[in-house]
Amino acid sequence: MPLTDANPLDGSRGRHMFNCVDYRPLLRAALLQLDRWATRQEDPPPSCHPRLADRTAIPPEELAGLFTAIPGVGFPARPPRVNAVDFGPEAERGIATILPPAVGKPYRHFVPAVDRDGNELSGIRLPDLTVPLATYLGWNLRHPDIGAPNQMMSLMGATIPFPATREEREARGDPRLSIAERYPSKTSYLAQVQRAAHALVEDGYLLAEDLGFVVDQASERYDLLWGDVREPQPAAD
Repeated sequence: MPLTDANPLDGSRGRHMFNCVDYRPLLRAALLQLDRWATRQEDPPPSCHPRLADRTAIPPEELAGLFTAIPGVGFPARPPRVNAVDFGPEAERGIATILPPAVGKPYRHFVPAVDRDGNELSGIRLPDLTVPLATYLGWNLRHPDIGAPNQMMSLMGATIPFPATREEREARGDPRLSIAERYPSKTSYLAQVQRAAHALVEDGYLLAEDLGFVVDQASERYDLLWGDVREPQPAAD
């Protein structure tokens, strides 16, 4: 924060603002759970990885229509693929006899399924995703100014804010509900963030000491993305 689409370190630029979800609190909780598992044999919380069985993992092509329906959002022309390669019959011994290797068929690829806002359904979902102000992507397209605008940036996600109001949503033709339609006030929004964060603490994915940090970040993002919202004033006596 503040949101930006440019990386001053290498001059790269994304089509969208970079992903601003801060996953450090999840890493701290994961480290503690790892220590307890290694030293006390306490089982960690259940895995939240996407799965084929419940369709939280799906082919990437199934997501293209959802994202391109959001104004200004594209979809990678060629999502990354991994192909089988053949270095020859002695490859397992570390000896390559076919150089360059023969390229075979691509492996089957799957990506996390998303909800109607475009946020991932699997994984450990911080309040950013369960009480969202934006669509948060694990990928970003290159900005036209740096060329190849249909290609993905390397290791860079995206933040695509919701429209602020219903009027803005309808004018833009955005299928996602606006911030004002979701949350009647900042107080209401932060109350939902608090509940979502407490649930993560109870499930072992977040430390209680990080609750305030997560809520403070949510408050900062709300002010940034919808700074004109004001709490209802009490009626005059």
